Amino acid sequence: MKRIIVMLALMAVLSVPAAALAYNPGVALPSGATEVEAFEWNGTVWSSMWVNGAGAPAANARCWSSTPDSGACNKQNWVINITNHASVAQWIDWSIGGTRWDWRIRKPGTYAADCINFTIKSNNDVAVNFDGFADLEYLEQSAGVKQTIDTYYSYGGSIEAAQSNGWIRAADLNNADFIFPDGSALHSGLNYKLWNKIVVENCNSSCEYEDTATITLTVRNMKHWIDPETGNFKSDQT
Repeated sequence: MKRIIVMLALMAVLSVPAAALAYNPGVALPSGATEVEAFEWNGTVWSSMWVNGAGAPAANARCWSSTPDSGACNKQNWVINITNHASVAQWIDWSIGGTRWDWRIRKPGTYAADCINFTIKSNNDVAVNFDGFADLEYLEQSAGVKQTIDTYYSYGGSIEAAQSNGWIRAADLNNADFIFPDGSALHSGLNYKLWNKIVVENCNSSCEYEDTATITLTVRNMKHWIDPETGNFKSDQT
């Protein structure tokens, strides 16, 4: 199985130095804050997000009230300071049309296919990490003539575009971590067609060849009140 993502040529355009980025994890709730019922508009009606007298961990939004104030005397003017604060978590919406390519090759040659579409959308920077990418490797130990099939990746709307964008050797992806930067394009959603090229030679013995690799997508602005494992509200909201 192989999880594929955009090519090195695109990374050079999109990459942002991680050290230059700063993120706000959110502020603590004021002392004595009390959760209040919140509602969500679905385009037709308001729906309560209240479950058993509290906001649910999987609710899309929750709200707290705090810092009450009062006054009583005969002075003319009273200034009441109001603060309306919103802490917006980073979300991500991604999809990949497949996580595996299966080639069946009758004869030596150079072959390419555009099996997979990849889309990503988020409201802040997303880091991308590659690990384990390599040429397809002969699965039978201590056998065969050439143990690997040269493997490359590219992207583009057509085979001509993929050729023009350049083919990236599989192992080079492991040193090509990068960041999708926050911006209107990422908010609206980015879409790529991903290509795979293999070079099968006379010296590749008949057998099964495979490589397994991983891609890790990481949201960069993680709020302290979000559970990083589930993406829901933490049980202890402070």
